[in-house]
Amino acid sequence: RFLEPVFERRKEAMTNPCDEVWREITHQDVASPGSQLMGILCLILNIFLPGIGSIVAGFLGSKTSTIIIGVIQLLTAWIVLGWLWSVWWGILIFMKGNSGYSSM
Repeated sequence: RFLEPVFERRKEAMTNPCDEVWREITHQDVASPGSQLMGILCLILNIFLPGIGSIVAGFLGSKTSTIIIGVIQLLTAWIVLGWLWSVWWGILIFMKGNSGYSSM
């Protein structure tokens, strides 16, 4: 009973990665690549190496959910859906790098 407040604070501080990934997918809230040049690089990587650009953007923006999405794109690239998703995500990352995009 004495430690209940400590456990409650710890529970509040923990986030569920699945919830973060789902929120990012549904709101299309991609990580910011930091600059226009990095946005272009992430787009090109996502076109030719599906998911890699998303992983790079996730590291640059310190968003674990974007890294997880990039890995899912990489694993599903062998079916066309993963590649299309990766290209779309690359476009969103590029647009956010140009500051012409805000999450929906």
